[in-house]
Amino acid sequence: MFALQKSTLFMQQWRSYAQACHDRAGMDIAERFIVAVEDALSFIRQSPYACAVYDTGEGYEDLQIYQFRKWNLHGFPHMVLFRLSDNATIFVEAHYAHRMDIPAHLASGID
Repeated sequence: MFALQKSTLFMQQWRSYAQACHDRAGMDIAERFIVAVEDALSFIRQSPYACAVYDTGEGYEDLQIYQFRKWNLHGFPHMVLFRLSDNATIFVEAHYAHRMDIPAHLASGID
């Protein structure tokens, strides 16, 4: 099984989105969101190669060296982005809503 290291950006976003869920929809939805993230991290840790490679798009070719992968959260319009550093460690870089300019944030937020 792989070890997970979560970036500062990931942790900030996770807290921010959980708080937004709580503020907008209540504690039950916030708890469902937290469980969805934990389930996604568990799946990523066990089967990282089952996750699709994220195409960063034109203009961000320099990010392709990291071969980011993605996993969508069940029941929420968010995804977890991560990269493998070796055969034992996964770096969870970011956790994004579906409408954000993901490549721009990745380029500026890699720990």
